[in-house]
Amino acid sequence: MKNKIIVGIIGMMAGTGSISAFDYNVYGGAYAFSKIGFNNTYDKDAGKYPTDSFASIALEANVAGSFVEGFTYGLGGMLSAPVWDKTVGGEYPSRAYINGTSRHSRTNALNDVRNNYYSISMAYLGYEYKAKGLDVGIKAGRYTDHKLDWFSGSSEGAHIWAGTDTMRFQVNFINRRGLAENQWFYDFYIVGKDSYNTRYFVVAQFDMNFENFGIKPQIWYHRNDYIAPGVNAFYQYNSDSLSAKTGLYSLFVLNHKNGANTYLNKTNKRLGTILIVQEDISYNGWDFGLGIWKNFGNPSASGIGSHGNLAKIDIWTSSAFDSFGTDGWALTDVTSKDAFTGWLYGGQTLGDFKWEVLGRITTSKDSNEQSLALNLGYNVSKQVALGAKLEYFNDLSKNDSKIGKSVQNDRSHIFLTAAYTW
Repeated sequence: MKNKIIVGIIGMMAGTGSISAFDYNVYGGAYAFSKIGFNNTYDKDAGKYPTDSFASIALEANVAGSFVEGFTYGLGGMLSAPVWDKTVGGEYPSRAYINGTSRHSRTNALNDVRNNYYSISMAYLGYEYKAKGLDVGIKAGRYTDHKLDWFSGSSEGAHIWAGTDTMRFQVNFINRRGLAENQWFYDFYIVGKDSYNTRYFVVAQFDMNFENFGIKPQIWYHRNDYIAPGVNAFYQYNSDSLSAKTGLYSLFVLNHKNGANTYLNKTNKRLGTILIVQEDISYNGWDFGLGIWKNFGNPSASGIGSHGNLAKIDIWTSSAFDSFGTDGWALTDVTSKDAFTGWLYGGQTLGDFKWEVLGRITTSKDSNEQSLALNLGYNVSKQVALGAKLEYFNDLSKNDSKIGKSVQNDRSHIFLTAAYTW
């Protein structure tokens, strides 16, 4: 819903008048999300823990626009509440679900389970200058539009950019991260686990696009954790009925040492690498593709590579954190040490209905995972969308540290989503 208010400003001393425009775009939505896990087994001695099941609802409202000339603003947030949680309480409380995590503002440690009901996910002021193809701007505060690969959700900090349609330099200074989304809902927290130092990090990227080819050199710097150069590149082929995109993504993570004089990636090697190659093809309404994700060492130990879903696969589909830490956080083993992941998918768009089948296999020294998911989506109208995912998910943890042997858990589940946007 876009609107413009024209305000007359009278120049009192000069005796002249001018006008200034106040633009605003109001948007938001109402959402419902459910996860239903099929495994209800709990056996502490055998390392068996149930897959989390929960449901939540959320309301979102935002306003963004410009005032005077070139000055921009944004303000918005989300209210959210769990309406059902099968796994809270007892010996294995769910911790990695929407509304269900509490993080200390400095140590980032998990505290007792509590519910977060609201988040101000966007609150920024900025300035943008556009003329003759040049676009220069800055915004500071809380914002959601990073224009970066690997990122989703919200950041608290500043975003600066300058460039044209074909070349653009940008840098994000990030102090905190947060999520206010249909599935995940975390209030803003400091990234990292060092309680004695400021935890800001910086991501700089240079986008260069040449017709069907693009390349993005970038560098990440996280104070006291790592410095990580990388490069992303793609080639896009288009014809009347066929489009194909080949993507290459990489990060080379050079970890710092902690107080014990060991690397923060929990290995004896400073360097860890993330390499992703994927192919996505569309042909006459059909979509299919494949890809690989390989970790060399333990590059994601400090959280890098997990600030958003870059590849086709969703890395945030594992079990919730149980009280004994068997399954860890909600991340799959795609981001684990020396892991290799391959995936293959295919589907079709039929008007407002879309279906897709996606298979994934992940192997690493610590665990193996196999996943097969059926994704369904239907746009009831321009404002109402329904979605479902039925996923078979088998997880094998090798030599589980809690019980000293391999443990297999069924993490199969259903996701159900409904959204009304305005």
